[in-house]
Amino acid sequence: MVLRVWALALVLLSAFVSAAAAQDQPRVIRAHSKVVSIIDGHHEKKGYWYVMAERTPDVYYVELPRAPHPVTFVTDLESISFAVSYGSRHRFVILLDDGTQALTEVRAEYRQLFPYRRASARAAGEPALIPFTLGDNDKIYVKGTINGSAPLDFQVDLGAGGTMIKKASTSRATMTFDESITLRNSDGEHRVPSSSRNTIEIAGLLWNDVPIAVADNMTRREDAIVGNTLFQDAVLEIDFDRMVLAVHASLPHRSGWHRVDMFLDGVIPSIRGTLEFDGQTQAGWFLLDTGAYTSILRHQRLSSRSKFGGEFRRLVGPLGGDVRGPVVSFGGQTFSGINYAVNRSDGDPSDLGVLGNDVLKRMNMVVDNRLGAVYLQPSGRMHEGFRNPERLVVRAVLGAAIIGAAFVAYRRRRARAFSIPT
Repeated sequence: MVLRVWALALVLLSAFVSAAAAQDQPRVIRAHSKVVSIIDGHHEKKGYWYVMAERTPDVYYVELPRAPHPVTFVTDLESISFAVSYGSRHRFVILLDDGTQALTEVRAEYRQLFPYRRASARAAGEPALIPFTLGDNDKIYVKGTINGSAPLDFQVDLGAGGTMIKKASTSRATMTFDESITLRNSDGEHRVPSSSRNTIEIAGLLWNDVPIAVADNMTRREDAIVGNTLFQDAVLEIDFDRMVLAVHASLPHRSGWHRVDMFLDGVIPSIRGTLEFDGQTQAGWFLLDTGAYTSILRHQRLSSRSKFGGEFRRLVGPLGGDVRGPVVSFGGQTFSGINYAVNRSDGDPSDLGVLGNDVLKRMNMVVDNRLGAVYLQPSGRMHEGFRNPERLVVRAVLGAAIIGAAFVAYRRRRARAFSIPT
């Protein structure tokens, strides 16, 4: 009898251990291709992930680790989804045709975080205020230092993926350039020097161990550029009425503000909106780029030719017919007649382009980098006129054409007047 009881106990224990081991085994999805898409919350990243089985595990860091949300990996055969929350980790295997098993892990953690601290004690819950100015290019500028340097002019650029210093300004900050990185910006793609550990101070806020790369595409207005990297675990408020940046530890109460969804492409925020042109409205996402003056729009029917054609028709008045440019809508507001450039659509109708600060300055905003939302309210700049350099170019071209035609006509009249009758 005792032997039977022990045998039954061993069978039950073996079944329990086998079940527990089975539960610990990561789930498997199959794939022909090593190129995988990821849906991270609201952000659909087509062809973003490349399977690298030599990494064990190959780790993907979610974009908004503090916001509970689904993350889905999509191969050309199958998909797998996880409900992530702060600190959670989820392992699975991508099985390729040749039998290769790529252990992959999704982490709801920060890949690299630069938390700020205050140089002096303040009341708990009180936001840190950073005064700023708007340049003649409508970009945001603050004063700060690098490694205890003399005051430098920083541009605050939400469209920047990291922190950069102008080559000509490196002598003003004590920095050790111990690395090099590949930098992609308006100058193209270059290998540039980088300093891995620096202290940045702005209005009594300190960030330690910040990597800074050297860039050569800045103007006389700035010594360095700082982006959303410094605020990725904070709530950043940009108040264009009071001309201050407010850094909050948690979301402040803002009654009546319009909430829109946001995702982070790395650290760069994009928000929901619509773009209407030529009778067709596209819904999708605008990248928020305080480092750009001009918006760059993407629409299936919009091109550089339609941009200059519209400006020409507008210039000739009633003869040009009914001229309607693109209409941008976000945060409960609609904008028309804006200054913009055109970037041809890449086939993704949800990519609406970039909103520059000529538009953004018309909305006070709270960017919740922790939970993934932006709150917007019209600022006192809402009714300022839009500057449009392209309109000046069209006028210059039209004026030159008129002068050229008049000169040709004059030469022809002169030729007829002095011709010898036969």
